[in-house]
Amino acid sequence: MAQSKTRAKGKNSPTGISREVWEWAKANPRYGSLMEELEDLEDLRREKTKKGKSTPFAEVLKEYEVAHRIHLIR
Repeated sequence: MAQSKTRAKGKNSPTGISREVWEWAKANPRYGSLMEELEDLEDLRREKTKKGKSTPFAEVLKEYEVAHRIHLIR
C-alpha cells in the first residue's frame, strides 16, 4: 500500500535529474533531440509562470517551426 501512495504523489511532483545524467543524455545522439525538447518545454513553462497566464498556441507553433526549421500550414 505504501508503494501506491508513493506513485500517486510522484505523478504530481516534478522529477529531478542530475546534471551529470542530463549532460550525458544531451551529448548522446540517441537522446540529444529529446533533451532539447525537454529544455524547450521547460523554457515555455518558465515563460508561462512569468506571464501568469498561458502561452498562446500560435507562439508555441512559431517557436517549434523555428527550432525545427519547418513551416506548418495553418
